[in-house]
Amino acid sequence: MGRLWSQVPVVVKRRLGWSAVACVGVPWLLATAAKTAFQPGIANDPDHMTRFIDILAISASVFALSMVCTVALGCVLVAAMKGPSYLGDEFPADRP
Repeated sequence: MGRLWSQVPVVVKRRLGWSAVACVGVPWLLATAAKTAFQPGIANDPDHMTRFIDILAISASVFALSMVCTVALGCVLVAAMKGPSYLGDEFPADRP
């Protein structure tokens, strides 16, 4: 896997890394913002709702990370199928 992963372009690796960070961070930021609305005395059952929001954030993070892993696997498969670059002899063409 290490040799195949080294064939994936650096730009793709960076984008996959940033998307993995976003997949974990964004659901938790949204969950934190949503949990501020549930206060004792205002909501019917604030503890239940905050736990439900946490479960939603965990499930959204796991789903998004599985999608990032699927894309990363696709990148490795494309790099493996392309194989090493092959440069043949130049053939002078009449037209560019």
